[in-house]
Amino acid sequence: MKIYEKINVVLKEKSWKLKDLHREIAALFDENAVTYLTLLRTVHGQTQLRESTLFQIASALGQTPANLRKDTDDEEKFTHYGYNKKAYLEIESSNLDFLTARLILLPGAKTEIEQDPAEKGNFVKWLYGLQGETICMVTTEDGLKKHIIRKNESFYFRSTHPHYFENHTDQKSVCLLIQNPKYI
Repeated sequence: MKIYEKINVVLKEKSWKLKDLHREIAALFDENAVTYLTLLRTVHGQTQLRESTLFQIASALGQTPANLRKDTDDEEKFTHYGYNKKAYLEIESSNLDFLTARLILLPGAKTEIEQDPAEKGNFVKWLYGLQGETICMVTTEDGLKKHIIRKNESFYFRSTHPHYFENHTDQKSVCLLIQNPKYI
């Protein structure tokens, strides 16, 4: 089954028409909502499904992107971890000793402050910019430090320090995130 076919199955189960789905997406994502024409092309398999579009569709349907991908040709080996409606991690399922994920921030996104437990290990997070501009705010002994990660740039820090991520731009930002050791 293709992912667009599964989206259509879920719409039928909910007794929704395409306009109902678009209305819900618009309510959730305001000016960042996918257009009706893009949604139409997507559910008919006429365009490649973008991650941001899948995230909006899944959110509107009360699901995660991973749930929509499940049992389709597009099923991936990623687990979805949502910070909020505009920020999420796609974590690669693997037996590696370190965590690999994509950090995705929609325009205006900000994550909550997080901190890995020092008593569990000496954690390091490394970010590599794939798209857009991601701001990483880290609190150290010297105070709050701002680091901007752009496409093809990287940054690493001890994630036992309190930190959070933001996107102040009007475009989605995506970073490859590697954490060593793995802790989630």
